Amino acid sequence: MSKTEQQHELLMQLKVENQQLLEFKKLNSLMLKTLKAFTNHSEQSTPFYCLFELIYQELKPDLQLLITCNHNSDGFSIVSSTDEMLIGQDFQLDNALDTKPEQSIFSEPALFFDLNLTSKWPNSLRKLLPIAESALIQPVKIASRCYAIILIINHVNGFSTKAKSVMLNYSSFIASTLTLIEYQHVAAERDTLFSQQKRIEQSMARQGKLAAIGQLAAGVAHELNNPLGFIYSNLNTFELYLKDIASFITQVYNDYPELTNHHKKNNIDFILKDSTELIDESLQGARRAREIIKNLRSFSHPDESSISEINIIDLINDTVKIATTEVKKSANIIVTHYLKNAFIQGNTTQLNQVLLNLINNAHHSITRRKGLIEINTSKRENWINIEISDNGCGINENDTPHIFEPFFTTKEVGKGTGLGLSISKAILEQYNGYIALDYTGQNGTKFVISLPEYNNVSDN
Repeated sequence: MSKTEQQHELLMQLKVENQQLLEFKKLNSLMLKTLKAFTNHSEQSTPFYCLFELIYQELKPDLQLLITCNHNSDGFSIVSSTDEMLIGQDFQLDNALDTKPEQSIFSEPALFFDLNLTSKWPNSLRKLLPIAESALIQPVKIASRCYAIILIINHVNGFSTKAKSVMLNYSSFIASTLTLIEYQHVAAERDTLFSQQKRIEQSMARQGKLAAIGQLAAGVAHELNNPLGFIYSNLNTFELYLKDIASFITQVYNDYPELTNHHKKNNIDFILKDSTELIDESLQGARRAREIIKNLRSFSHPDESSISEINIIDLINDTVKIATTEVKKSANIIVTHYLKNAFIQGNTTQLNQVLLNLINNAHHSITRRKGLIEINTSKRENWINIEISDNGCGINENDTPHIFEPFFTTKEVGKGTGLGLSISKAILEQYNGYIALDYTGQNGTKFVISLPEYNNVSDN
């Protein structure tokens, strides 16, 4: 062999080795990409596509399936596939057969050169993949599950015997990736269970706190009600007495003018006037205390009322008429709806209280400009939604997590009890409804009330 021929042969050998190295590098890159897809907690389908791409570089199948045996071992489900239409499909074993060749899928590797000439090709797969002509099956067993990679080519003799060895070499890598995804699945379930447990514990703690506050509120309301009744009654009686005293003093000075200097010296007129004002202020305080006690009772016993069918449109209109008297000096109330009727089930007085609470809160938040309170009513599916928005100063971001807590208020001392929203929430939940803060900020606030429609009454 001449020197030129030797050089040419060496060059060809180097080219072959270089091509092999390039292919090996490509395969290593795909394997690394697959592992990264798993370790980066990608969407479950992504790592399998990387795995399918890795296999395709070697064997060029027309279709790839990753299947797993179900828990009853009487069928399979397709975990992933290069044909997205097949993902998630289930197929059962043919129980009419005495033998079940499907069971061999998970027992040992199998290579089929012509599927039409073998009885070992599973009947369920034959029905699922009617155009398949040759196939390669590689079982993969991990601790808790049985998997199998199935490769399909749509012509006879699509795979060589070498292909079986290639898949066998990949089986440990495939088992490792499947073990990793099983671990991720178990870890995700564990995290979900822990999150659910934490939410349940927090909910139970809140319910316990609310129950304790409810009992305390009921006890305080009961203990305060009787002495407050005495105070309120005595103040009313004393107001009548004071009028009689003032009338008597006036009559005495009319009959005995000589007592006028003594009258002025002791500021009798001021004392009578100031006493009347003091009684009026005391009665206002007593009435406010009675209102607080009423709220405490409503908070601790929100269900002590009769329930009836209510047209929420009429209820809103009636409530607005009541609220306008107080609100009209600083804000306008605009009511819009596209419903002729919207029937719900509840208690008129309680739901009226809910709407008044929200309108009053909106009114109190309007301090810098001409106020606007909008009430919009709509229906979505079988839910009636009431949106109450304003252009007030909004709620501080740090306060929003606490607005439905009992006795939490941002108003000045003496101007709010902190029970309005908590009572409203309790009333709405009693009728399977809810209230939510939709948004708040410098441009205003919006609350949304949702109540189930009663008997699906048509409203259009």
